[in-house]
Amino acid sequence: MPNYENFFAFEYWQYEVVRHMFAFTAAVFAAAFVYFALTMRQVAERYRLASIISCVVMISATLELFLLWLMWNRAFEFDITTMTYARAEGFIFANGYRYANWMIDVPMLMTQLLVVLGFAGRDMLSRWWKLMALGVFMILTAYIGQYYEPQAAGIIDESAFGFWFWGIVSWIAFLVLLWLLYKNVEEGRARMGGEASKLMGAAWTLMWITWTIYGLVYLVPGIPGINESSTWIVIRQGGYTFADVTSKAVFGVILSYTAMTLSKEPERNTTRKAA
Repeated sequence: MPNYENFFAFEYWQYEVVRHMFAFTAAVFAAAFVYFALTMRQVAERYRLASIISCVVMISATLELFLLWLMWNRAFEFDITTMTYARAEGFIFANGYRYANWMIDVPMLMTQLLVVLGFAGRDMLSRWWKLMALGVFMILTAYIGQYYEPQAAGIIDESAFGFWFWGIVSWIAFLVLLWLLYKNVEEGRARMGGEASKLMGAAWTLMWITWTIYGLVYLVPGIPGINESSTWIVIRQGGYTFADVTSKAVFGVILSYTAMTLSKEPERNTTRKAA
């Protein structure tokens, strides 16, 4: 079932704002890629994988946002009689492509976090697979749930059970994942110097806030009084945009600067050895 954006007609400003958000986000990721590529050599070798991962995340996210921009342009056409944009015959817009991108980026971002926290060897591997399994499960369950958006919004007169069931399962996985991430972050910060520890604390705060926004945005189609408004679709896409830019580009910049700080303080860099 198509995402529920496809069942609305948009005023000119609504259509354009969403289109510009896609273009803006893709441009941010492209610029961030250049930043991470140029600053990679300023990071000590033990942390350089984090910069490489940031480059991979930026490439993936740029391609995904560009694809969404193309889909949005193609999926709606202007109706001169109503002065609105409505879905073009034979085309749809699909938020599902976001989930495909998150399947790449979420594991990458968590790996990046563990690298900068200083975990290595078998110790890192034991932490990594738990986080990856939960992260992939969280995304897959939400991906399934988003196919029931029209039912949750009341557009299709069918059961919305799938939307709520898979959404709740995804939220549970998300909360468990946050708890594990918090424990890893606090353990890693305990071995860092003051400035690096503060930076890592900021990165963690940014991470849980922006990832929570994703979860809240998922719920929009199921909220009565909101799910009938095309304005809330613009707000929804704005939430995705804010979370995308901050959780990937800004988060990556903070981790990069943390790695640079740690690289200048080798005596405080006691990288955890393999157990």
